Amino acid sequence: MGYITKGLEPSDALRYFEEISAIPRASKNEAAIADYICGFAKEHGLWYRKDEANNVIVKRPGSKGHEDDPALILQGHTDMVCVKLPDCKHDFDKDPIELEIKDGWLTAKGTTLGADDGIAVAYMLAFLAKEDLVCPPLECIFTSMEEIGLLGAAALDTSDISGRMMINMDGGASEDHMSVVSSAGGQVYDFYRTPTFEAAHGDVLSLTIRGLLGGHSAIVIDQGRGNALKLMARMLSAISKKMEVGVVSFSGGMKMNAIVSDADAVITVPEGKGKEAAGIAEKLAADIKAELKVSDPGFEFKCVASEADKVMSPADSKALIAFIELLPDGIHVMSQEMKGLILLSSNVGVLELLPDGRIHVLDCIRAVEDTLRDEISQRYETLASLCGFEAERGTGFGSWAYDAGSKLRALCSGVYKDMFGKDMVYTFSHGGLECGELRSKIPDLDIVCMCPTAREAHTTEEALDLASFKRMYDCLVEVMKKLCEA
Repeated sequence: MGYITKGLEPSDALRYFEEISAIPRASKNEAAIADYICGFAKEHGLWYRKDEANNVIVKRPGSKGHEDDPALILQGHTDMVCVKLPDCKHDFDKDPIELEIKDGWLTAKGTTLGADDGIAVAYMLAFLAKEDLVCPPLECIFTSMEEIGLLGAAALDTSDISGRMMINMDGGASEDHMSVVSSAGGQVYDFYRTPTFEAAHGDVLSLTIRGLLGGHSAIVIDQGRGNALKLMARMLSAISKKMEVGVVSFSGGMKMNAIVSDADAVITVPEGKGKEAAGIAEKLAADIKAELKVSDPGFEFKCVASEADKVMSPADSKALIAFIELLPDGIHVMSQEMKGLILLSSNVGVLELLPDGRIHVLDCIRAVEDTLRDEISQRYETLASLCGFEAERGTGFGSWAYDAGSKLRALCSGVYKDMFGKDMVYTFSHGGLECGELRSKIPDLDIVCMCPTAREAHTTEEALDLASFKRMYDCLVEVMKKLCEA
């Protein structure tokens, strides 16, 4: 194949990046890239293992004189997010990514580039094959299905991994001078209650909340944005303090990890009380609008007369309103060690009435420390029991807590400063990362995140800074050399 990066450095890593760009590798379609890596390992006489999830581990012995040094783990994921422009004819199931270079940036024609995380795959292949590399034994972990929930890392058997130092190279929206130092784990909860319905009577009101910004609960939870379900429950609770409220319907949200931007409710109140109930809700809506004037300036509320044939029983109506009102939501604990680090948050993400008649509430807890996750989980289950809801623990993912004494981070930061004359900046993710999943399997793992500058991951504007790609390659080579000198 022809290489558009020919003549650029590092030539080996860029060549591998181009080769893997020719292999379709959407999430759940990693078989071909896994087979390519296995073929690469065979060609170079390296130990390898592939599992049923298409995770691949490849090991390289240490360089001469360092065969018995402690192993270094290098890690990244093989899958990519597949997005294209509306008029792009690209078929992600069979077509290679069409690469191009623009002003020193590597990008793709009409599609995502796959630098997230082709960066790591290319680096690992280059280091595994580099004959003059001075390095300790390398254990390269190529995980699958990261983009759809860290599924490959969750399925990975680490029993044949001996390393206790790991460099993760997940290059999404990154800067080469920035290093993530912790990530949240999570726990998903499903709550259920089967209500009974009776004939509706009295005045009927339809309440709607619109215009909230919403957003990803791992990214903007610190911005104080309103959750439409929580706000609606607040309104219904306020009305119920003055009169009996029956819930005809109450719904909102689409995903566990998205702050709810819209909510709808239809309620009954005693006959002749509709105007009073609407007045209570509208007064509270004015207060809420003032509270959210910075975070959600587009907040809108409407309350109009409506109709209904049936309504939840008084006990079910009261339980539902109370449960949504009392469910923890937003930030709960901040770090005293690192400014701005969220240790614990939760998001009430979905409320719906299922086809089988059950009320379903979906919630996602995020916690950097497992003890905090367990404590709030206990509160969830206690609250569910008190409100007559069944609590079911769903999927979970591991956390990676900040380690102030990380020796690997100190070494990597020192190398970076010596080479480029500036300090690395530490940041943290409130989302789940593969680092957390692997840390849950190997509790004493010392982890560092290092990757080159890339931008606009998961979009057709995704691009990789080629100069930074070389800088980080050189930095990683020097880190491995320093580990051998330690």
